[in-house]
Amino acid sequence: MNQSVFYTFLQSSLLLFSLLLTPLCAALQITPKPLSASVGNGHFNLTHDSKITFNQQQAQRVAQQLATFLRSPTGYQLPVSQADSTTKNSIAFKIVDIPLSQEGYALSVTPEGVEIQANTATGLFWGMQSLRQLLPAEIESRMPINQANWAIPAVEIKDQPRFSYRGMHLDVSRHFFDVAFVKRYIDWLAMHKFNVFQWHLTDDQGWRIAIDAYPKLTEIGATRPNTVVGHTYDYQPLFDNKTVSGFYTKAQIKEVIEYAQARHIEVIPEIDIPGHSSAMLAAYPELSCHQRAVKVQPQFGIFEDVLCPREDVFAFLGVVYKEVAELFPSQYIHIGGDEVIKKQWLESPEVKKLMQQHQLTTPEQVQSYFIKRVAKIVQNLGKTVIGWDEILEGGVADDAVIMSWRGTEGGIQAAKMGHQVIMSPYQYIYFDAYQSRNLDEPKAIHGLSSLKNVYQYEPQPSHLSAEQQAFIIGAQGALWTEYIKTPRHAEYMLFPRLSALAETLWSDKAQKSWSDYSQYRLPALLKRYQQMHLNTAYSSHKPIISSEVNGQRLVATITSEIADTAIYYTLDGSEPTLQSQQYQKPLVITDETQLRARSYVSDLGQLVGDARLTLSPHLALGKEITLASLAAEGSAIKLQDGQFAYDQFYSVDDYAIFYDTDLEAVIDLDASTQVQQVKLGFDSGRHRQLHPPTHIQVLGSSDKQQWQTLAEVNNPRGPMSVLSFAPVSVRFLKVVAINSKQSDDIQIPKLPLYIDEIAVY
Repeated sequence: MNQSVFYTFLQSSLLLFSLLLTPLCAALQITPKPLSASVGNGHFNLTHDSKITFNQQQAQRVAQQLATFLRSPTGYQLPVSQADSTTKNSIAFKIVDIPLSQEGYALSVTPEGVEIQANTATGLFWGMQSLRQLLPAEIESRMPINQANWAIPAVEIKDQPRFSYRGMHLDVSRHFFDVAFVKRYIDWLAMHKFNVFQWHLTDDQGWRIAIDAYPKLTEIGATRPNTVVGHTYDYQPLFDNKTVSGFYTKAQIKEVIEYAQARHIEVIPEIDIPGHSSAMLAAYPELSCHQRAVKVQPQFGIFEDVLCPREDVFAFLGVVYKEVAELFPSQYIHIGGDEVIKKQWLESPEVKKLMQQHQLTTPEQVQSYFIKRVAKIVQNLGKTVIGWDEILEGGVADDAVIMSWRGTEGGIQAAKMGHQVIMSPYQYIYFDAYQSRNLDEPKAIHGLSSLKNVYQYEPQPSHLSAEQQAFIIGAQGALWTEYIKTPRHAEYMLFPRLSALAETLWSDKAQKSWSDYSQYRLPALLKRYQQMHLNTAYSSHKPIISSEVNGQRLVATITSEIADTAIYYTLDGSEPTLQSQQYQKPLVITDETQLRARSYVSDLGQLVGDARLTLSPHLALGKEITLASLAAEGSAIKLQDGQFAYDQFYSVDDYAIFYDTDLEAVIDLDASTQVQQVKLGFDSGRHRQLHPPTHIQVLGSSDKQQWQTLAEVNNPRGPMSVLSFAPVSVRFLKVVAINSKQSDDIQIPKLPLYIDEIAVY
């Protein structure tokens, strides 16, 4: 075989292989992953001559929805008609009896045509979402595309959801989002096969739903004059001069509900009581125990103002929930019940009298009394109550559904009690958290929930019995919007984490695979997001810098959640480029270094991320350290890990924490050692918890008995104090940092002192 013939043969073989592989990849690239999928031969070509048919009137709307969806990118005006049998060159929607759940579907693609079967129109609709992902990514464009071939690979799919409740939440109180955005939000949920949209309509920062009987709720409660700049509870907070205002009329809410129903999504309203009610009390201050003026809050967090457990308040809420129940067809109404500060109740003579009358001995029992009264109102309206897991405290209302957000413990407790549970733990599926530690991430509230973290979350704890696990009906992600002001920022926080949660809720647990999702299906999904012009986060590709102390050696490692990502780094703090060193193996750090890294994303053709970590292999690494007062569990290691956290996003995990106590650390350097400087890292930040130490002192000793003061400073400025002194030989160093212990926040009775690193040179 001559060379030219060989290369022609090789090219033909590669082309044939790619053609065979294309339908296989396309079938496997559906997210959430189907229950079963097998690849056939060939493909179905969608053309302007294709038809869309349905066999029953219930299936007609789904058929028409597909025709509408296909029209924009293809330009095809595909006819939709009723037909009992599948005809050639058609996409047929059929409601028939199949051995799958009510939301299940069977999707068959052959070169002759496409057929989607289901027991219900809902199943057909989810089947349509899978068919959508079998088409080229360009089908997501809402502009005409001149594409000659809209090929759908031949496949056989049988699919049904794992959980009956697959929810996503949107907070419109902190920042208001108009109806057009809410509809787009619902479209995104439908694409990912979510079936519940929880609408968080009221909170301290704004009341967003019109109530005819109480117009001041929106006349006063829907507007705040400004918003805090920076994170919650900053010292001497600054405020912008921008009014935040807005609410939904009943007509608009009905419009959204109808829009969601057409996409087989249930809309659950949340009216949050008895806490998070500042906006309600601003409109009607007589509903509080103190009955004084209250403002719509321009800051975020938890506030003392709460509704009072009086009969007039319950009558007021009865009218509110009646209007809500009449407006929303959902079986559920979410009543909140979270983060209730009980100080005003304990100070109220009325509440003290109530406690005596009903033999209530704790404020938690007062909360239980309040929640049970409201639950009775909702139940009398023919609805079922959902509440955050705090409603378990003091005794829970009968038949209440528990939404467990503070972790999984509340959900586990509720399941053991026989209550239905919706898991929503903030550590995993709160999408207002940061997606990476990289400094190019937009401002988020706090915490870290990466794409992999979301994907690996499991809603049903394995230690529960099968009977107890059955009470966990699903899970719900949350998008709180304290720091999310725009639709583009919301998109960034949602995508692609929404897809990871979708797979957790829909797909069979045994078939889930991070490598399969991240390596094969996520890239295909990201291409669709590009066609949809979504502001997608590529945070999972960004570098993750870590280090470990090995003796007195400090070794740094750079990884990424996405395997085989090319990472480029510098050791002088400069911005990495494609001409910088590419990371290949762990780095031994010999001097104080700011390690900085970025990742290359081939689909974007650019570097992303800005990971930074300052590392210092100082004299105290690996040495014995003794603390006079114990640090919070597991945190003492941060005093000698060689990492400074001042160029990181604030994370509690970066610090040794001393609650209401001082730092007094004695370091044994093993032998007489010349030292001349100590760097003490601490985060004085601007957050309410981050108070600097009032005094820092460094002392030296040769025998641990006689101590000499080497350096000290009063009222140091953060995030680091550098205490230099004349070189001296000592074996022991004592470092003291005094906690101010001056907490003026009821939520923080014991003020923490956050210490980053004690670096000795």
